[in-house]
Amino acid sequence: MPSTPSLTERAAHTLSLNDRGTHSIPSGQLYPHLWAWDSAFAAIGWSHLDLDRAVTELETLMRGQWSDGRVPHIVFSSQVTESYFPDASFWEAEQSSSITQPPVWAIAARRVLERGGSAARIKALLPLIERSHIYFKSARDPLEWGLVSIAHPWESGLDNSPAWDKPLSAIDPQESPPFKRVDQAKVKDPKQRPTDDEYRRYAVLVKAIAKEGFGHGPFRVYCPLMTSLLAWAEKDLAWLCDRLSVNSEAEERSRHLTQGLERLYNANQGFYDYFDITTHTRYSNDVLGAYAPLMLGRDQRGHSHDRLLERLLTEYKSPYGLPTTWPSSDQFDDQRYWRGPVWMNMNWLFSEAVEELGFLKQNSLELVEKSGFFEYFSPLTGEGLGADQFTWTAALTLDWLNG
Repeated sequence: MPSTPSLTERAAHTLSLNDRGTHSIPSGQLYPHLWAWDSAFAAIGWSHLDLDRAVTELETLMRGQWSDGRVPHIVFSSQVTESYFPDASFWEAEQSSSITQPPVWAIAARRVLERGGSAARIKALLPLIERSHIYFKSARDPLEWGLVSIAHPWESGLDNSPAWDKPLSAIDPQESPPFKRVDQAKVKDPKQRPTDDEYRRYAVLVKAIAKEGFGHGPFRVYCPLMTSLLAWAEKDLAWLCDRLSVNSEAEERSRHLTQGLERLYNANQGFYDYFDITTHTRYSNDVLGAYAPLMLGRDQRGHSHDRLLERLLTEYKSPYGLPTTWPSSDQFDDQRYWRGPVWMNMNWLFSEAVEELGFLKQNSLELVEKSGFFEYFSPLTGEGLGADQFTWTAALTLDWLNG
């Protein structure tokens, strides 16, 4: 009788299944092109299997960079024949989308170098990574507060999080051009995906950004998760530049972002707020992204770190990791995309950065052993949701198994 493949073997198989030679796709089922932060997480997984391939992943990702420094969240492959919406023509931006994503590529590059990836090839990437970080300072901080503003809910990575409901309500869905979704038919239950109303508002924003010449557009929200991840990435970029003898101001930019985050701290709620720049309105939403400054460490967060951690451990902890919306909220939905489910990349980011959340590693490994390499999971039952054989779930499983 043949032996059952180990979890490592199954994760490696999933990563290989979505390998397109020079880049990884998140899922053949739902996402047939290159996605930015998915690709960075894939590089972390590849670093345990093939260091050359890991560096190639990062090189391919950075080749899609625009002249202004932005790394587009999707780079479309002309070789892909299956339908996807919104496609390149809808974005009006040649072969990519016009928005970016959480900048985790420096975080990935550091891990690839630490594991023995080519120093010369990674050094060649550092000016491109730095330029992508400077883009956020120049184009995503309109009030110069030392924060990152997102131009579209998709730019945050947490597409339909309740955090975006309030500013998104100002976008008129009737202004949307006609389109046909293909995603709902590719999952077991359409209720696992964002709603049609949300998609119409997303489409309005895509067209508004294009009409503006690919500027910021009408959706402008300072985001604690994006700001925290950029601050973390800047610290890792500073480490890379120091290690590889490259001049950089990344450390200073990281400090500036860390200081900027304090504008969003809500001492009454005990977590971080969002700020709608368009209406100059500060608002609270109890979602996982509001706790992201934890990733920057107790030394920089002080008392707020302890309050954030205490609430996560008492209100968010589940047998499967961290739900993306407070489970007691009336906005919580354990099945629908970023409105409640557990995601492996969020478990990984929090467990990597916060020592007290180290249990997330074991929770996550037990979850994929139980349910497989799904895109996301119910925090109530552990049921796998969305796409199966999902790249970053497999890649980060490999990292946990070999870390």
